[in-house]
Amino acid sequence: MIRFSLFGVRVCIHPTLWLTLSFLGGAFMISSVVELFSVLLFILAAFVVLLTHEMGHALVGRKLGGGQPCVYLAWLGGDCTNETVRLTRRQGVAMTACGPLSSALVGVLAYVLLGVYIGDFRSAASYAAQFVQGYMPAEAVMSYPPLAMFLFFFLIELSCWWTLLNLLPIFPLDGGQIMQGLMKSPRQVHGISLAAALAVAGFAVVVHLWLLCIFMVLLAVLNHKLRQETHPGGTDFH
Repeated sequence: MIRFSLFGVRVCIHPTLWLTLSFLGGAFMISSVVELFSVLLFILAAFVVLLTHEMGHALVGRKLGGGQPCVYLAWLGGDCTNETVRLTRRQGVAMTACGPLSSALVGVLAYVLLGVYIGDFRSAASYAAQFVQGYMPAEAVMSYPPLAMFLFFFLIELSCWWTLLNLLPIFPLDGGQIMQGLMKSPRQVHGISLAAALAVAGFAVVVHLWLLCIFMVLLAVLNHKLRQETHPGGTDFH
């Protein structure tokens, strides 16, 4: 377990984070030094995006409601806890929204730096768009040092997908928690979350994203159970 403090926020990193990121980055299929460094850059970029996301929650939550936040990173995600924070419903929504906003800003900053690095923002946008869609921009890798380009591309790609995933209206993702803060009926929140999770799982099957499919099925099961446990007349969360 790695522990340190960042801007007064306690950060704990479980070894499973590195294991998961290594697997997703292709560490088990390395056949060259370039691929090794590519995996390391993927892990670095993913760590930056995940940590920035949770720090967005932590810093904004502390600013709005005080307390002593703690960020915990494990497997493929993180959690921000602050047992002594005192937030109104609107402040809670703002704190939750600042997680995806923070991870999105990582991608924006990486794009700006990429544009400055190659001296052409239009080409930078084209290269980044190709990479996010799963295509390797060969012209960019051949024209510039590939490892530097990979770092920019990974930061942009991971920030995009992580932000979009967390904004899905599925509890307990950030989008679901924002929905929870805006709606009064827990049953409606879990009902919408269940439907959205099943829809995304179906899409994942079509495009062969099996890990995403499994994740969404697990979230669907969770929300189905929570909806059943919620009293039909319930009007608020506690």
